[in-house]
Amino acid sequence: MSFSKSKTITFEGASGSGLIDGGKSSKYATNVIETQSNDGKKDFITEVYRCPTFGSCSINNATHIGTRNKIGALVFNDSENDTERQYSEKINKQTKSQSNGLISGLTAEEQTTYNLRTGNGNQALINSTTSEGETIGGDDNTNAAADIKLEDAIAKGNQTLSSISVEGRRFRESYGNYSYPEDLKSNKQDRIRFSQSYSEGTKLQADLINPKVFQRRIKKITGSVTLPIVTGIQDENSVDWKGATLNPIQALAGAGALGVFETVREGGQIDDAISQGAAAVGNVRNQIVNNKQVGSDIGSAINVYLAQQAVGAQGLLSRTTGAILNPNLEMLFGGPQLRRFTFSFTLSPRDADEATQVRKIIRFFKQGMSVKTSASNVFLKSPNVFDIEYKSFNTNGTEITHPSINIIKTCALTSCNVQYTPNNTYMTYEDPFRTMQSYQLTMQFGELDPIYDDDYAKLDNDQDQVIGY
Repeated sequence: MSFSKSKTITFEGASGSGLIDGGKSSKYATNVIETQSNDGKKDFITEVYRCPTFGSCSINNATHIGTRNKIGALVFNDSENDTERQYSEKINKQTKSQSNGLISGLTAEEQTTYNLRTGNGNQALINSTTSEGETIGGDDNTNAAADIKLEDAIAKGNQTLSSISVEGRRFRESYGNYSYPEDLKSNKQDRIRFSQSYSEGTKLQADLINPKVFQRRIKKITGSVTLPIVTGIQDENSVDWKGATLNPIQALAGAGALGVFETVREGGQIDDAISQGAAAVGNVRNQIVNNKQVGSDIGSAINVYLAQQAVGAQGLLSRTTGAILNPNLEMLFGGPQLRRFTFSFTLSPRDADEATQVRKIIRFFKQGMSVKTSASNVFLKSPNVFDIEYKSFNTNGTEITHPSINIIKTCALTSCNVQYTPNNTYMTYEDPFRTMQSYQLTMQFGELDPIYDDDYAKLDNDQDQVIGY
């Protein structure tokens, strides 16, 4: 089945490299569907498809990768590939021109709407109105978005944020599977394994409804380091609680300020809201002083407090009366704390093979935590991140996640210290590399994400059979 109204273009990536299929050019089709708005006027939906590299492009064999929103921003639908995300702006720009002339015979108002929906509306919409009654005015393109609806502006921002990328230099994407000691590969000793990934940034999807809007784009790096579990394993969970105060005058002033925002939210005029809020804040003193339960002495003390706040004096009320306003001190939750982990390993190679393993293990961590540069050297890219797993074996000899030690989320390696003379003696083997007879490797890791309550449920499958996190 063919598209309703469509054009196909051939797109090639930067420096002639194709977006898919190892250098072959990729074809993209723009499909425009004519619809009808709520007021009975013509409206349009613009879809972007990835065509196969063979044969003709049709709705049956093409992949729908995104749709333009009401203001023409191309919003991907998670069917796009990594390279398409990288070159999203180029795809967005080139597919705009595909829609020109697909539908003819439109009135001036319909053409304006058509241009907006297909991503070509900036010039046409200056000092004009869309079919939905949205006024887009201004002297140039930068002013054209002044009256765009909030949801459309958010969608545009999300699309832009998700498409931003900084091309990095080629860096190491694979390692061997290293272990110390060498016989750790063949025995069933409990162990700890380190692996690496690299981050392409975080996909920001602003949404007032869905609170989990950050999606980290992680790609795995092959290879690992396996070491024996050492003593000193610990897991410290902590959250931030801080003392906070709220005296009676602050409480009343806060209530008055809140009334401003509630009035606006409920449809009141902004001028009325501000005047009402100002009056509420201005009446704070009177509400306390004129209260029949408040004596004149207390009223005078409050006057001293307000005077001290006005002139910025410290302790005027306490100095003159020997009293302070009740601060209503309370311990309040301030946020989660990220966990940190420290590991220290003594690596003493016994032969040439183990010496090679030790050197590669040290390189694994040092190179992994190193800062990357962008292709232009204008930007720096973040180091790799690490996954840390405690491993054991079941009765059948199958490797499993250790059931009685904490599970660690993805971490950043923040410090890596190598002591080349841990025994306070300089000694090397007589090999070509002059390998040290012993190394002390100490590393500090920090989790990227805090621990949440539902992490335990996800881990234990609500059966409490695993101790973790």
